[in-house]
Amino acid sequence: MRITSGLLRGRQIQVPRGIRPTQDRVRQAIFSALGESVVGARVLDLFAGSGSLGLEAISRGAARVIWVEVDPAAASIIRRNVAGLCTGAGSVVCADVFLWLRRAHLEPFDLVFADPPYDPHRSYRWLEKTLPLLEERSIVRNGGLLIFEMSASEKAEGRPGWDLIWDRRYGGTRVSMFRRQQIE
Repeated sequence: MRITSGLLRGRQIQVPRGIRPTQDRVRQAIFSALGESVVGARVLDLFAGSGSLGLEAISRGAARVIWVEVDPAAASIIRRNVAGLCTGAGSVVCADVFLWLRRAHLEPFDLVFADPPYDPHRSYRWLEKTLPLLEERSIVRNGGLLIFEMSASEKAEGRPGWDLIWDRRYGGTRVSMFRRQQIE
């Protein structure tokens, strides 16, 4: 697997065994939709897997990334990918995403990627579990973006406080982009 564009274009990414990384064409579509909003952004990559979304963001000009992955072997590979491609560009946290979100005390992020494991024949309702934590903890800044991958069989539905601004299917994958509404 390789980074598709930006300063690190063409560089190889190691992928942990058993991980379903975001396909090249899907990453290209996501980052085309994001455009210049990536430049200088603070990025959070949840359910990071191989770390490809955060690495792609760094390649395209993001200021900093935090990768969160529960599997120690996958987190170790993300650390190697980061060390080999963009040392100092962020940090890797080996933790359960939901527990980490409940405890994190961070400045809000401009972009949050979430690519939890999914099965096209079963609904895990990851979006419904993740959004409330992002809201409670103010993880996404006002006007910030959440890019969420799920099975194409699941529906991306709006929720108070979030505007669904982009929703695409790529084979068995659905990618939905939400903008955090202004909160006073």
